[in-house]
Amino acid sequence: MLDLVPFRRRHGGVPDVFEEMEDVFKKFWKGSLLPELTADFDTNWVPRLDVSETDESIEVVADLPGLDKKDIDISLDRDLLVIKGEKKEEHEETKKHIHRMERRYGSFYRAIRLPADVVSEKIDASFKKGVLKITLPKSEEAKKKVAHIDVH
Repeated sequence: MLDLVPFRRRHGGVPDVFEEMEDVFKKFWKGSLLPELTADFDTNWVPRLDVSETDESIEVVADLPGLDKKDIDISLDRDLLVIKGEKKEEHEETKKHIHRMERRYGSFYRAIRLPADVVSEKIDASFKKGVLKITLPKSEEAKKKVAHIDVH
């Protein structure tokens, strides 16, 4: 029989409906053959990323395991940061019989709408151990838009 979905209180924001629905489906199909049957048809590879903001800048961190710097293309079009690239399949001729292949390959595209204006000439990107880190300094105008309100 199905387990009840536990209530999880989210701290600091609006609940992510899609994440909760994914959890429900995972619990529903747990122990079923369906995930294994459909896993081979899922060809999309979308790297996970985090976007954070301080008073001075916006930071984007993306997990891109198995890629090199040359495989990544980053661009900025007004307030839209685009990260795209390709993870190439490593294929060598062997006499191995493959029983299972879960690692994903192929091209990806992520577009993130930035929450503030940035100085495009001062954007810094680094790539180390499969982690891409992009620091986007805010424009002076965007820094001034932050209003601090006193509480009485």
